[in-house]
Amino acid sequence: MSVTTATPARETAIRAGLGALGATSLAIAAFQAIDPASFVEHIGPFGSASGHYLRDLATWAAAYGVCLLVAIGRPSWRLPVLAVGIVQGALHLVNHIVDAGNADPVSTGIADAVLLAAVLAVTVWLYLAVRETEVSR
Repeated sequence: MSVTTATPARETAIRAGLGALGATSLAIAAFQAIDPASFVEHIGPFGSASGHYLRDLATWAAAYGVCLLVAIGRPSWRLPVLAVGIVQGALHLVNHIVDAGNADPVSTGIADAVLLAAVLAVTVWLYLAVRETEVSR
């Protein structure tokens, strides 16, 4: 059995981080699902858009966002949810690095990769912060 032993400041930071990542993921999911063409034009200008496939991607982002928000109140969910986020985030980042030059404009492709790297760094920090607070019993 493990118990969370975070200081109040660390727990506040973890909860805020989970909330920010969860809310961002849900916002991206909503944007993809509601207006896929606009999402491609403004966020992912890597060619033509398929509304169906973007809505499929939105289901992942929405599910992940909900899990992050649930993890705020369920510490036992935190490490597994963040671990999945790290794996997905790393794969997503590699995809964007490979395709950065295919964006129109290229600067958007580069900016996407930089932002994804920042989100991945926050996710890794949260994972390490949560792991440090767990004490086995």
